[in-house]
Amino acid sequence: MKHTFTASVKEQLCRIPAERPCCTLAEAYGILLFATSFTPRGIRHITEQETMERRFSMIMQRAFGVTFDTRSTRATGGRTIFTLTNPVQLERVFGKLGLDVTRVSALRLNRAMLEDDCCCSAFLRGVFLAGGSVADPARRYHLELVTPYYNLSRELVSLLQEMELEPKITLRRANYVLYYKSSESIENFLTLIGAPIYAMRVMSAKVEKDVRNQVNRRVNCEAANIGKTVDAAYNQLRAIERLRASGRLDGLPDELRTVADARTAYPDYALTPLAQTFDPPMRRATLNYRLLKLVELADKPAPGEDEK
Repeated sequence: MKHTFTASVKEQLCRIPAERPCCTLAEAYGILLFATSFTPRGIRHITEQETMERRFSMIMQRAFGVTFDTRSTRATGGRTIFTLTNPVQLERVFGKLGLDVTRVSALRLNRAMLEDDCCCSAFLRGVFLAGGSVADPARRYHLELVTPYYNLSRELVSLLQEMELEPKITLRRANYVLYYKSSESIENFLTLIGAPIYAMRVMSAKVEKDVRNQVNRRVNCEAANIGKTVDAAYNQLRAIERLRASGRLDGLPDELRTVADARTAYPDYALTPLAQTFDPPMRRATLNYRLLKLVELADKPAPGEDEK
């Protein structure tokens, strides 16, 4: 299996000790509800991740005392398939979850299993392990939980809302997808289910992106300002050249001729450094006014030229 950000998160979750029986049962419940198949006729779950294989076997054994049949094609780069069809063991699983094995026709959320906050966190950890994924935050912010069951999706939305983690929901190829696109929501969800290290990575990625965006905006702004400075200096130099070519420059007041000489001597200077070349330094506003005056005078027809 390709080692993705999701796989890394699940590896950390699979290392969390299963110590409290109530939380172990809640995590098992989350895994089963989002397993490949969970019906009174049998349970089936497929995983490509080795750490998830070990976690699933251990959690089910501790929660229900049952052993799943497994069939692995990992040697050829495939998956491991867990199945349970023994009626006695199925009845034990359903009974411990407060479900009637003879009547269950659609998956629903038994809230009596999730009375404590620790159990809710463990349950959501199981949900994510079986049916969740999260994108690498360096590329984008996206975490989702997928189920084909409408009622289950709505009840999970309700549970997450109560925990102040309200997700968006959409339908994708007959599956109901609960998802988050907010980095803060993803951080909170990962922290809640026991993956704070990866929540910090999401946070770090956001900080890095924000800094990069600020730098890019500043660079773009400075580039735009440089462009404006270059354009202004070019127009000023053209104006001075027109005044000089028409003989009008020599007839201008000293303060305008001095500014024209400075601009000609320092064609690539912005206003502030150009103002510092005078002794004493000239006010930037004064320098700008006089340069604009030179451009204005150059735009006027020279004596003897036809005005258009």
